[in-house]
Amino acid sequence: MSSIAETIAKFHPISLSEMDSVALMNRTDTKYQVSLENVEKALEDLKDHYQVLEIAGSRMFQYKTIYFDTEDKHLLNEHLRGKLNRTKVRAREYVGSSTRFFELKLKTNKGLTKKSRIAKKDDLRTIMPAEAAFLSSSSSLNANKLVPAIEILFHRITLVSTVFKERITIDTGLSFSMNGEKKTVEHLGIVEVKRDSESEPHTPILSTLKKLSVYPDSMSKYCLGMVLLDKTKRYNNYKPKLLKLNKLSPNGNIW
Repeated sequence: MSSIAETIAKFHPISLSEMDSVALMNRTDTKYQVSLENVEKALEDLKDHYQVLEIAGSRMFQYKTIYFDTEDKHLLNEHLRGKLNRTKVRAREYVGSSTRFFELKLKTNKGLTKKSRIAKKDDLRTIMPAEAAFLSSSSSLNANKLVPAIEILFHRITLVSTVFKERITIDTGLSFSMNGEKKTVEHLGIVEVKRDSESEPHTPILSTLKKLSVYPDSMSKYCLGMVLLDKTKRYNNYKPKLLKLNKLSPNGNIW
């Protein structure tokens, strides 16, 4: 079987500016937990139906993300208990470039994801005055009550449909760290299908994942990292997901 890098080399490229038409800041998101073996199979199946984002000759990019939360982890606990109309606050850097954003992500009670962001120039771990003003104008959150909660590194491939208004991200090589502690999950791919509400229900990615017996299963990288680093005792809802990750791993349990 070819490697992921060898397979994405077979895709036609799309530039960042060309991809802007599929930015999908208001969208529906569907996540899947996928073994790396099935990531490779899916990519081979999709190469004639999607383009791959390419920047300066690269097609796989490392992201660094800092999630912010209150001292008592209010945002995390809202997510763990399944609250709707929940928010995440994060700073993200595209490693190897000067591109950084401060982002607010809202999941509505209608299943829609709304993301807003502004450019960030300073340290990822510090919420600057302009970002605090952006946060208060876009939500009820107070930046003064937020602190860095976790750092997450991962590699991302982005695919764009040649026909539908649909974008796919494939994240691998997840690494979670905070206060000197670190946990890495090498075997896992998180596939997220991002599409507008009027998109065709039977696109190639959905058909391919079904053929591989991979079905939707929402997983937040923030929640996963906090659970794996044992920074919350409230993870009963996540136990089935952790057991599933163990089954996807060729190297035994991950927790």
